[in-house]
Amino acid sequence: MRATITLVAAIFCSTISAQANFKAGLKNSLDTGVLEQAKDVYFDTVMKLIADIAIPDFADGDGNYMRQNQFILKARTDKVEIYTDVAKNAVVMKCNKLSAEFSTSSFRYDAGLVTAKGYAEVDMNTVTIGVGLAFDVQELQNGRFVPRVDSVDLDVDINRFDIKIHLHGNLWTDFASLFEIFFKGTVVDIINTSVTVALQQGVPYATNLFVKKTNGYFPVPRIDNWMIDWSTPEAAIVSDSVFSVGVKGLMFDKRYGEVEPS
Repeated sequence: MRATITLVAAIFCSTISAQANFKAGLKNSLDTGVLEQAKDVYFDTVMKLIADIAIPDFADGDGNYMRQNQFILKARTDKVEIYTDVAKNAVVMKCNKLSAEFSTSSFRYDAGLVTAKGYAEVDMNTVTIGVGLAFDVQELQNGRFVPRVDSVDLDVDINRFDIKIHLHGNLWTDFASLFEIFFKGTVVDIINTSVTVALQQGVPYATNLFVKKTNGYFPVPRIDNWMIDWSTPEAAIVSDSVFSVGVKGLMFDKRYGEVEPS
């Protein structure tokens, strides 16, 4: 979960670093082209949140089931797009080609005269995933304001025609066709929903929890005992080409405490 804060931290740290030599309260802007340079790293870090997800068991009233189901994100095989959604005040990342694997450790299907039992793996070679980070502010219990992130523009889509199914166990000839129909319909829908929920809930939860724990302070790199106050009274503003954020930006030695400049 902690890995999901990397993009937010990188954005704000980049902006804060640029402000550290100036007076407190300066507003600074970061060209979105800077984010473009490291978009793959940002995206891959967020994807760690959904690298391994348990998928709910399937069962019906006739004794048919699929149990111990797992979705595993394997690799990114295409470039990442990064762009802004100005209306939602968000930075969006998207990749149209990732590979993934679905596995079920135990399935049973009764067709009357014959029953299939076994386990299966499914290779999904084209998975599209997009996630946007919308920026706002949150007030801490001590009255300080720090950034808040929400998930927007979520897009999870498995190409149902670019999969390969591997079945093992007690099977009959036509079972593979039945399993393929079931997987491309019901199972893919549930995977899409499960991954979407993980991104929708996990990204803001992990990010906002981390931000709260900082209390609006970051250590200054390579300077012992020095901190920077990055509290943000207003939400960052995302435009077509610029990410703007106003932070307090006051550096101080934590051994002596934070002192407002005169």
